Amino acid sequence: MKNPHQLSISISIALLLTACGGGSSSTTTTDPVSKPALKQINSNTELENLIKQQMLETYGTAYANYGGCTSDACIMEIPVAASATTGTTTSAASAASDSASNVSSTNTQETNVDEADRIKTDGTYLYTTATDQPNVRIFKTNDASNTLVKDLPLGNDTNARLTGLYLEGGKLAALAEKQQYYSMWNNWFMPSYWQNQQSQMYLLNVANPENPTQTTKLTLDGQVISSRLIGSTLYLATRHSPSLSGLVQYPTTEAAATANRNRINSATLADFLPDYQINDGSKNAMFDGTDCFMTQYTDKKSYQTSIISLLAIDLNSPTPTPQGKCFAGDTETLYASTDAIYLATTSYSYPSTTPAIASTSVSSSSGTSTSIAYYAPSITTDFHKFSLAGGINYRGSGRVDGHLGWQQEQKPFRMSEYQNVLRVITYTGDNNLTTNPSPAHLTTFQENTANQSLDMMATLPNSTRPTALGKPGEQIYATRFLGNKGYLVTFRTTDPLYLLDLSNPADPYIASELKIDGYSDYLHPVGNNYLLGIGKDAIAVDGGDSGRGAWYQGVKLSLINITDPANPSEQQKIIIGKRGTETAVSQSHHALTTLQQGNTLQVALPISLHESASNYSSGASTYYNWTQDELYRLNINTQTGTMQALTPIVSEAAVANSYSSYQWQNDRSVMIGEFIHYLHGDKVISQAW
Repeated sequence: MKNPHQLSISISIALLLTACGGGSSSTTTTDPVSKPALKQINSNTELENLIKQQMLETYGTAYANYGGCTSDACIMEIPVAASATTGTTTSAASAASDSASNVSSTNTQETNVDEADRIKTDGTYLYTTATDQPNVRIFKTNDASNTLVKDLPLGNDTNARLTGLYLEGGKLAALAEKQQYYSMWNNWFMPSYWQNQQSQMYLLNVANPENPTQTTKLTLDGQVISSRLIGSTLYLATRHSPSLSGLVQYPTTEAAATANRNRINSATLADFLPDYQINDGSKNAMFDGTDCFMTQYTDKKSYQTSIISLLAIDLNSPTPTPQGKCFAGDTETLYASTDAIYLATTSYSYPSTTPAIASTSVSSSSGTSTSIAYYAPSITTDFHKFSLAGGINYRGSGRVDGHLGWQQEQKPFRMSEYQNVLRVITYTGDNNLTTNPSPAHLTTFQENTANQSLDMMATLPNSTRPTALGKPGEQIYATRFLGNKGYLVTFRTTDPLYLLDLSNPADPYIASELKIDGYSDYLHPVGNNYLLGIGKDAIAVDGGDSGRGAWYQGVKLSLINITDPANPSEQQKIIIGKRGTETAVSQSHHALTTLQQGNTLQVALPISLHESASNYSSGASTYYNWTQDELYRLNINTQTGTMQALTPIVSEAAVANSYSSYQWQNDRSVMIGEFIHYLHGDKVISQAW
């Protein structure tokens, strides 16, 4: 067995690619031994033995030369965790719900599936998270003005931060976690990063927003991967990495390894499984062994032992207690419809029999040449479905080639459930281009209740429909599923937008392809006939940014006419700023705010504008200086497909020798009636639309 501690560089790369979704080896989709399906744990003993086996593989062997270090300084003990006792959807929710109200809501992937964000509103009050402390700040709006009426600290840990809010009726749920700071020897890709992590949910009664009261503090072992709110039920996916006090994390002597083995073997299941606490009370077990599952990979070794929990919390309960399921393994993202939640996990495997697909001759300083062979990994992604009817219940799993990309924000958009069919777009460009020329693949799945599996219905491209999704060397940028249509943006020099017809999930096909300049990071429905792409303009050159064949320019808004799916066209485009200009929408779709007012869709997005003269000029690669942070606004006529830009709201402008504060990345806005409220940092700017 290879020791993961001796492969710190390899581990960091693998976990970076999978967002901590890897470690467990996986083979190809045709491997009959390594199954994607989760296996029910039969007893506490079975789960305890499984976790101990993984812990012993990681901590039970001495490695005297870890990373070239042979001193006792390499030995780090895992500290004792601090005790808390001492201290059927079709389109964007905003596009649907805003048309039925006069108040904008959080821009979400699916209708009626809310997502956590740093601002929520009830139409009169704004509930926001502070940027530098664990505080909820409440503002009362009055047309074109606002007043801070409450600045409420939650907890006394100055290292904690609120990660998102949910507003349900007269209740406000605030999610929090402790910020982590690590040295180069204790980075996020190390097992220790995920150990001793805790997350909190603070439940507030905001029936009187100017005098809110905290009703519950729920503390969970583990870190929240993602969350959703459906009705009054909050769903959380968390990752808990078991640890034991006194365990030497990197044993460099046999004595330390022996002590680790003794400590692991003497532990009980309760020492490994996550707990929860209500109002800093006694710890309670979150699961019994039979509430959990295990993966069925051929190679069960992993770089770290993790317990993934999928929890449901009823916010209307007088005692909001987490209930759900868990599995020993890992996951990287969550997608939710109103009926089910899917957890996705990508695995990278390098079988010893894999042939080299490329060879390069490299000259060294001594003048000798070395031939370097490249071995392509086998990359697969598993999907685990849990239904939400009558509690959380495991329904089955499926596997597909490729992965969900590198941007955590965009991974959920690679998936969609429509009429009980799961549609998935994966990136397969890492594979050998001579046998796999398509950088993207679409796969449709259907639940098979007889054997708890997600059976593959179709893939695209295929032998009948061989046209590739994207060109060799292109990456996947924006993806969006809307009803029985799918939209995919790939990019290298130009932006091919693919329109996919999914009306027959057993035989999907490319309805059309539109090539335009630049690319889109995010796609948003505008009425029934248009699609708004938000991304960057680009100028084609040899080389370009990271060898992408183009220099990125200003932020591009592209309104695509999709009235005839077979003949889409770019109806209108707007370029904001010059090279260096950014929008928070490229990092989080929550930064986009829309509100339908009659035939007009009001749109607002934060911009960090760069168009001031640069100190140098090199043509298309010139990077312009920061000018200001602003909220860019426009009206889109959903009948005629015309965009009209309004005067931006400036929140912060450059002065001599000043630089952007990067607060724009967390900027948000809310529309209430005829007024707009712009959250920049911890201040709110209000004015008429």
